[in-house]
Parts: sequence; C-alpha cells; structure tokens
Amino acid sequence: MAKTPKQRPKVFSKKQLSRRKREARHTRILYIGGAVTVISVLLVLGFGFYQEYIVKPSSPVAVVGGNPISTREYQLMVKYRRFELASMMARLQDQLSRLDPTVEEQQFLVQYFQQQLEQARLQAMNLPMQVLDDMIDDELIQQESASRNIIVTPEEVQEEIEGQFGYERNPPTPTPTPITATVAITVTPMPTEPVMSGEEFQKNYGEYVLALRKNVGFSEAAFRRLFESNAYRQKLQEVLAEEVPTTGEQVHARHILVESEEEAKRVLERLNAGEDFAALATELSIDTSEGGDLGWFLRGQMVAEFEEAAFALQPGETSDIVKTSFGYHIINLIERDPNHALDEASLSQRKASALEDWLAEQRQSDTVQRYWSSDKVPQD
Repeated sequence: MAKTPKQRPKVFSKKQLSRRKREARHTRILYIGGAVTVISVLLVLGFGFYQEYIVKPSSPVAVVGGNPISTREYQLMVKYRRFELASMMARLQDQLSRLDPTVEEQQFLVQYFQQQLEQARLQAMNLPMQVLDDMIDDELIQQESASRNIIVTPEEVQEEIEGQFGYERNPPTPTPTPITATVAITVTPMPTEPVMSGEEFQKNYGEYVLALRKNVGFSEAAFRRLFESNAYRQKLQEVLAEEVPTTGEQVHARHILVESEEEAKRVLERLNAGEDFAALATELSIDTSEGGDLGWFLRGQMVAEFEEAAFALQPGETSDIVKTSFGYHIINLIERDPNHALDEASLSQRKASALEDWLAEQRQSDTVQRYWSSDKVPQD
C-alpha cells in the first residue's frame, strides 16, 4: 500500500502575517472596548443602586440632639400613615355609600361623613411634613424622657396595644340594675356587647401586623414603637404639667367697647371730662361685662392688639383708642401683679398645654436641624 504523503505546514507571506497581526490586534481592542463599556455600565448602575438604596435612605431627613432620623425611617413612617389614612377613608366611604342623601333623617350623617372625608384628604396632602414634625417631636420626647429617667416598660406597651384593639384582660363585672315591681318595663334592653377574648385579640392583632408587613413593609417592632412613643408622650406630659408655674404676670383691666372710631372718640371726650369709667361702660359698651370689668388675665388670653395695650399701662392709666377684630376699645388698667395666682381654669389650661408648649420651644432650638426635601417623600 502506498504511503500517504505528509501534509506540509502552510507558510504565510510577510504581508499575510502583518494582516493577521492587525486583525488580532483589532479584535483585542474590540474585546477590551466591550469589556470597558460593560464595566462602565455596571459601575454606573452600581453607583446608582448605591446612591438610591444605600446612601439616600441612610441620609438624615433631620437630626435631633445629634441623633439622625434617616430617610429610610421617614419613608417607612409616611407609607404607614398613608396606609392608615387610606383605610380610614375607605371605611368612611363605605359608610357614606350606605346612606341616602334624599332621606331627611340621613342628611346630617351624609354631611358628617363628607366633612370627615374632606378632612382626611387635607391630611393626606399635608402628611409628608406632618410625619416629619411628629418624628422630630417623638425624638425630642425620647431624649427628654431619658434625661429625666422616665421609663416605659414592655408591659405598658402591651397594655396600650390591647386597649387600642378593644381587649381588656380583666374586664369589669357588669352590675345588674335591680328591677322593682313598681317600675314598668317599657324599653327593650339592648344586647350586651360581647367581651373580646384573648384568642380573638391575638387573632386580630396578628392579622393587622401581617397586613402592615404585606402592604407597607412595616415590622411588628416598628408598630410597637408607635405605642411606646405614645406612652412616653403621656408620661412626659404628666411630669411637665406638675412643673408649670402656678403664678404669672397678670393685669386686672376694664374696657369700653364700641363699634366705630367716632363713638370711641366721643367716649374718650366724656372720660377726659371726668365722667365715671364704669358708668360709661354700662351705658355705652357693647360688651356685657359689668362695668366693663374683665378681671385678671395673663398674656396670651386676649387678642394681640388688646393685650399689647393693656400690658403697656400702669394702674390707673387709660389707653387711647385700640382697634381689634371686635371693634374699638378704650382700656383702663385697675391693677397689675407680676406673680398673681392663676385661677383654676388658667392653671388647668397651662397643665394641658405643658407638653405642647415645651415642644414648640424645642422645635425652634439649635438642637433640631432639618434636611427634608420633596425628593425624600416616597411615591404613593
């Protein structure tokens, strides 16, 4: 058998070798360019991801006493409040749909539910800023509570939650009203509202927490912190209410109130002529106070123009004409006291507003820095 001749290796010319080198170099450049493009795209996407999902959520929307409130926390709270508001509006709309506005007996309820819906829509518009304000207030309250050694226990939080869901661990035993033979029963007794059992509470609570996690991404721990914040708010309010001053700068004044400036000028002329202030007040004032006497009052209890004029007087002095939304006043100061005891109503009002007054001052202090911007508000 004849042998197969060996295949000789292919020999390229210098021109062919040069062309092949150029083609290989061009291919390498294409590969490198493609790799650089892919890496650049990945870097851009990675940077965007890093900015959008790491840097931006971690950036503060506010700093309170050195503690940052992150955009992530803020956005989660906005979503939760939107969920709550939407649920409430759905309930109102459902109740409204069951009413007939053409039925006279139902027209009041129709108007009521419509007003409630309108208020809810306004709340939705203002929600982003309201959430920020509330979170700043909560942080201020937490820090002040810590400085005062005010503590809220997990048990207290649990009781708050149970109360919100309508569950009482130890419900009061109803005391039946004794029926005597001399009283005729003419009204059908209403059925007693069934008491929620522990199992029912756990079921309702579990379903609600699950709905929050599913619809909002709100954890049970975050939900419980809402009740913890509310408990701290109540405790700090009680502490601050006990600290409010029981005395304050007050003036005892009387006035004559008329409808026009011309009338007020005539009153001033008669006063300057020596007529009695109380007698003129009884004769001319449209205010029904006896002799125009307003009693003692603190700053903040009267309209600004009246208050400014009254507190600028010394005992025995009479003001010029003072215009307010009520009309034209002439004020006479009877006496003033820098430490006059508050009456019961004024003291109760001070106690009730103790926390809000404290918060109003703290919000304006250097301890609060805001970094809110509209792009930090989550999309609906």
